[in-house]
Amino acid sequence: MRKRAICPKCDHDEILYLPQIADRDDDDVVRPLVVHVVHFDWKDDVEMGKLSAYVCRKCGFTELYTKDAANLPFDKIPGARILKGTRE
Repeated sequence: MRKRAICPKCDHDEILYLPQIADRDDDDVVRPLVVHVVHFDWKDDVEMGKLSAYVCRKCGFTELYTKDAANLPFDKIPGARILKGTRE
């Protein structure tokens, strides 16, 4: 969807690009959704990997993309692991 602006689910050709996906906290502060990276304790935690989205205007199918995904230190993200695909 990101490259062709065509929905892979319904073949619609109108895609909404959202450059930043955000969340709103209790004080109505808008914060970008990011990947949470844990270092040694809560004071050293880091947020990185800003999310963007492409949304089909017909069926609502959504693709999320993470900025600088290759630089995310997966070993410091709780529960994260690399899945290796197989090619036939």
